[in-house]
Amino acid sequence: MAIAQNPRVIMTERQFVERLTAIKNRKTFYKNKYPYNLCYINKDGRTSADCVNLLKAILNGYNIYNNSVGYFQKDLSNTGDCTELELLRQCQEISADFSTLSEHAEILYMKGHVGAYIGKTVDDKYNTIECTKSFGGGVVYSWTDSDGTRRSHKGGIQNGKWTHHGKPTRWCSLVNEEPKEEPKENKFYYVKSGDTLSGIAQKFGLSLSELLRLNPQIKNPNLIHVGEKITVDVIKIEYIVRKGDTLTSIARKHGMTLQNLLELNPQITNPNIIQIGQTIRIK
Repeated sequence: MAIAQNPRVIMTERQFVERLTAIKNRKTFYKNKYPYNLCYINKDGRTSADCVNLLKAILNGYNIYNNSVGYFQKDLSNTGDCTELELLRQCQEISADFSTLSEHAEILYMKGHVGAYIGKTVDDKYNTIECTKSFGGGVVYSWTDSDGTRRSHKGGIQNGKWTHHGKPTRWCSLVNEEPKEEPKENKFYYVKSGDTLSGIAQKFGLSLSELLRLNPQIKNPNLIHVGEKITVDVIKIEYIVRKGDTLTSIARKHGMTLQNLLELNPQITNPNIIQIGQTIRIK
């Protein structure tokens, strides 16, 4: 497998940046042995990666919230099992002029190495995320100057120059629309032997109260019949967690109570812990 012929846009530019930022905050180390450098989670809790396979894992949908030992990205159909140069060649608007770097995410390239430009940050101490041995190993923040000079964010140590950059628009949408409405695929569900309403609700990502609201004909939630048609179609609106967000602030922002928000997100077991880039359902 080399370059993917028909890559899919699977995330927004902001999600790409937030997923890279989130994995930087995990314990990581540099390892360049395929396939276990595709963000493989080791027994000690550290995540291994090298420069190109960090980006390939993210661009192929790697779940940064899966902390299971042994987990790594297996499907490379969205980028192909490509080299650093082949990854760059799949980008759009490839340029050697680094004065054109803007607020948009970019793939950065030098011979034998790649990184991701993520735009200006709050503290202006870094604008790039990469997996490298050069600045201490693992996934690190660094700084890219307007001429392509590559620097450590600690003390400004220089180490090489990026030579080209390109926009990852084959995988990431530059339009960061939020929230996004997506109708569920299944409009109806027919009750099978052993089904319960609570089980059906969980299957379709609904709360029991929401499922009952969609099915006012059900008078007794403890009594359903095999073959009965249940409406499970609902427009879901989701919110991507940003830096500084709490569940309480997200609920307040969207005119909800914290309890309402938790009912829509049964996967959240601790309301005090959410992560940047995490998807929260708000409707």
